[in-house]
Amino acid sequence: MSFTSTNRIPSLDGLRTISILLVIVSHASFSFGYQGIFNIGDLGVRVFFVISGFLITGLLVREVDETSKINLLRFYFRRTLRIFPPYYFFLAVFALLAIFGKLKIAFAQFLPVITYTSDYFFPGDWNFDHAWSLSVEEQFYLLFPGLLFLCGRRKSEILLALTILICPVVRFIDHGLFGQLHPIWLTKGFDANLDVLAIGCLLAMRRGWLHEKQWYRQILDSKLMYIVPVAIFLIHTQIDYENLDLGVLFSVNNILIALLIDWSVTHFNNVAGRVLNSSPFVTVGVMSYSIYLWQQPFLNPDPASKYFAFPYNLLGFAVFVGISYFVVEKFSLRFRKRYEDDLFGQPSAKTLVPAAAEA
Repeated sequence: MSFTSTNRIPSLDGLRTISILLVIVSHASFSFGYQGIFNIGDLGVRVFFVISGFLITGLLVREVDETSKINLLRFYFRRTLRIFPPYYFFLAVFALLAIFGKLKIAFAQFLPVITYTSDYFFPGDWNFDHAWSLSVEEQFYLLFPGLLFLCGRRKSEILLALTILICPVVRFIDHGLFGQLHPIWLTKGFDANLDVLAIGCLLAMRRGWLHEKQWYRQILDSKLMYIVPVAIFLIHTQIDYENLDLGVLFSVNNILIALLIDWSVTHFNNVAGRVLNSSPFVTVGVMSYSIYLWQQPFLNPDPASKYFAFPYNLLGFAVFVGISYFVVEKFSLRFRKRYEDDLFGQPSAKTLVPAAAEA
């Protein structure tokens, strides 16, 4: 895996920036009557998923290659202090608003969000609508490291490949059985998005092998790679979410997103790479988790309070993103850095976690 002089995986923060901008534009469009603009917010989330699979698997594979094992306790220690503090700070703010009667949110609506199950149990509130994607990621973090630990690298690669092949069939069957009811898990559930994560995982595991193949390097080196983002967008517009047509087109786009990520990481010095690795793109990408958490309530098309409506929402968004990132995130990461080596020992130089892996 490529690294820059600052020990960051190049271009990934820039891709995160593009992903979060797609989500923001999609959600903001509801206020202007455009209903999400081709559902590009979902496309942004899927890019996040592929990046997560790629990053997390890359970290785990390097650890296996260096130590022949996975320290699961260390992994979950790191994930917990990365993910939980900003997320539960977000929920605590809304719990206080509900307790003091500023927002009408029932306790039952908090349950699936608190337990990371909102991809199967819809909380029924716009403020929490984005939590389904965080639930999918958390379920991935819980399951995949153990799978790799128990099955080993080779068997895990086979299982990932089978997942990519089987998931479109599962989505087709789900649509036939439950399409008219349209439950949230039909499109948002872990099973409906597992192959999106799997393609990122498989890319991380087979990237070295792929780069040894001349035909693959010719694809990455081709100027035609500049039209891949356009192809991804156009294919995405043809996926009919109303009727859950999430078969072949969905899978093709997953592969193209993975290809785009590898191209961006490999050719980080080309024109696109210089944009993705520019200071503004990196800064927004680094803050993308907090931005993603707080864009949802402040882009509510039907805000319950004037403070979540324009122009107050812009100030509120900036303030809470700032608190979430500069106070909560940075404190939890400093805490993690301070105690991680004391609890689990000093990792070898080859298994040090790159900064861009703070996903």
